Amino acid sequence: MYQILNFKNILNEDIDIAKWMSEEHRARVATVATFVPEVMKMVLGVGEWSHPTPWLATQGKFGFRQSELTIWSGFKGHGKSLVISQVFEKFIADGKKCFIISPEFPPHRVLYRMLIQSLGIDHAKQTASAWAWLEAIEKQLWLYDQQSSLKAQDVVALCRYAVEVHGVDHILIDSLMKCGIAPDDYGSQKKLVDMVQQVAHRSKVHIHLVAHARKSNDDSKMGGLHDVKGSSEICDMAENVIFVWRNKPKELGGGQKDEPDCQVKIEAQRNGDGWIGTIPLWLDRNTFTFKTS
Repeated sequence: MYQILNFKNILNEDIDIAKWMSEEHRARVATVATFVPEVMKMVLGVGEWSHPTPWLATQGKFGFRQSELTIWSGFKGHGKSLVISQVFEKFIADGKKCFIISPEFPPHRVLYRMLIQSLGIDHAKQTASAWAWLEAIEKQLWLYDQQSSLKAQDVVALCRYAVEVHGVDHILIDSLMKCGIAPDDYGSQKKLVDMVQQVAHRSKVHIHLVAHARKSNDDSKMGGLHDVKGSSEICDMAENVIFVWRNKPKELGGGQKDEPDCQVKIEAQRNGDGWIGTIPLWLDRNTFTFKTS
């Protein structure tokens, strides 16, 4: 048997702390037995889902798990939206349900880009193929149609609506700067990220939030966590942080032909095995997709 020592700072069981707690907090104090079923599911490798990226290089290393928040970042013009679109096209192809809040891009443009990524330029130009694809995803994808900034509380409400009404698996918020918060209002940024993350934690949804990187005098080198615009706590709070970098020196003729066109850097992964690393990608311009070779 284990001997329990009566250290000075350990609360004795005869202390009544109930009067300091609200009913909500009391309800959340639970015994180990409460969590045994979920723990055993993890032991057996069942229960919680993890959706893979489109790239085999991340297999067994990184996936988008339920009830988590991923921050996507990168310098302006470095292909964040194209990469994220490919990731979401993969989710849909795998039968998952998605919701996109993207005030920066009209829904028809978001759909057209995903259409090409799914079919390729040639097939996407064929009316029958385009109709068939659009009809196939009718019950898998929802988009919010507003090309102007939203209020922070409305973003949270939309996430809750998508989860509770449509049962979505993934939500994209593109981007933090379109959530009605000033760039230097770090307190409000932290509050929004916290509220969005609560939605993820209390449901089985994975939320993706785009947070742009600060302007750089030299974007020819890969950025990282410390380049994300806004409060440093944005990345500190998230389970995962991903940085997208486009090889502009190669595009301008300064790099080697065999260099990757893009790199996706897993900067932080709080769960799983915690793997972090960089994935080199090459752009297939016929499909607007990035490949690992």
